Amino acid sequence: MKNVWYGVVLASVVVACLAGPVSAQAPAKPDWREGFRTHDKNGDGKIDRAEFQDWIVDGFFQKDSNHKGYLTFDDVKDVMSPDTFKRYDRNGDGKIWLKDLLNAMFLDFEAADVNKDGLLTMEEIDNYIKRTGK
Repeated sequence: MKNVWYGVVLASVVVACLAGPVSAQAPAKPDWREGFRTHDKNGDGKIDRAEFQDWIVDGFFQKDSNHKGYLTFDDVKDVMSPDTFKRYDRNGDGKIWLKDLLNAMFLDFEAADVNKDGLLTMEEIDNYIKRTGK
């Protein structure tokens, strides 16, 4: 798919990365690198778990513009496919709660962290996106 929400989404899923035009096919893939740089608070070129969580939380609340406390497909249709939404909507209620999004995204974090050092580099994220199509 074409975003961070979808994969490590990392970027896509999140933050400033979460803006993109809607197309008849798949959502446009935002530049996740901008989100990476924004959330690399200590400037070490790596995203640790705390920075990653901040990235996801920021993206969640950016998309939850009505302050409902959850995301509907309408909130994320510009960055997430219907199939991805269904995967993240674990109980099928048409809502993605922050807890559910964080759980799903940390699975992507673990999968992208190939050297298992608890940090993600741009290269690891890029490779993960290429490897998984997320």
